[in-house]
Amino acid sequence: MCFTLRCRTSKKESYYLHSTLAGHSGAITRLRASDEGKFLASAGTDGTKVWDVSTKRELASPKSPAICGATTALVWVKREDDLGEALFYGTLNGYLVCWRQVKQDELSVFEETGCVRLARPAEITSLEFDAPSNRLVVCHRGAVIQAFVLDNTMAFTPVFTLELKNAMPQAVAFGQMHGDEREILVFTRDEGDIYALRGKGEVSGERWRTGGPISAIALDARKGVLCIDEPSTGTNLFRLEDRMRVKTFPIVIRRESKKLRQVALLDECKTIVSGSDHGVVYIFDRCSGDTLDILEVHSHKAVQTIAAADCAGVPTIFAVKSRDMDGPNQIYIWRKKSQRRFAGSGIGVAGMVCGMLVFIQLFIVVAAVAFVYQNFLASIRKETM
Repeated sequence: MCFTLRCRTSKKESYYLHSTLAGHSGAITRLRASDEGKFLASAGTDGTKVWDVSTKRELASPKSPAICGATTALVWVKREDDLGEALFYGTLNGYLVCWRQVKQDELSVFEETGCVRLARPAEITSLEFDAPSNRLVVCHRGAVIQAFVLDNTMAFTPVFTLELKNAMPQAVAFGQMHGDEREILVFTRDEGDIYALRGKGEVSGERWRTGGPISAIALDARKGVLCIDEPSTGTNLFRLEDRMRVKTFPIVIRRESKKLRQVALLDECKTIVSGSDHGVVYIFDRCSGDTLDILEVHSHKAVQTIAAADCAGVPTIFAVKSRDMDGPNQIYIWRKKSQRRFAGSGIGVAGMVCGMLVFIQLFIVVAAVAFVYQNFLASIRKETM
């Protein structure tokens, strides 16, 4: 692991490679961190796993039956009246599965508590949860959007099912408040349109045309910020309030095929994180547009799969090699550097240097005093003899 950590670089050194998670074999296609950054879910060709981020341990979890197909979407769920977390994931064959956190011998493990197949089952492309209303929304390639309410046992109660005509839902998210609940936003892949749903799934207002295909989104409703990854250009930043495009963060494209990239918001929405087709993760300042850092995950393999969260208050980025591959595939954990990293003492680098200089000076003074004192005693002894 030490060799692996040394090999990875941070171009501007604002982030450092903190650790890796080992256990997957083959491509990893999905990552999702819990809201507080305690857990990480990962899904790939060898199945779905749950990790304790602080201990870097894989937690015990069920094995998905082959009939469900590969995991294609992940979301963490935590009701406001529940201390534990739950992981919901969607699959290639249209199944929605729930794993719930339980305690065994004081250790967290995950057990399957629910599994349902959606209407007109197809590959599930996105899942999102809204804690205040306990609503879970899901979309799949059959052009269907479904919403559920979750009770305290994580049981599903259907709210609505909606079919979008001539559209391919790529992502869903909860937007801004309207009345006593948040509207649901549906993002279509090829058309690049956004639909707002309210109430029992009624389409509200005119669809929002973004002007290009949508591969991934990241949204902060509280800040009114929306990021959309457009495969041919980069990440586009929008305001939810007036639907205006604010700026574009260009991503270098080095391969002929325009690969889908995941995008994330981090550090209280001050930072935008994007994958790439050429082995690096880009980190941008949302307001200035400056490139804060470029993290090297692999010299040439695509890094489409990323996730981000504030782990114990520290902005943290998770990234993996995403192309088809054989053999072990590690998850890389990058953390933002802090001026107060030294032993948690709360002093910066300059403070540490000053402290070391003072210590050296004191050591020299003490050594000089001891030398003089010893020589003084020696001279006294000679005189008395």
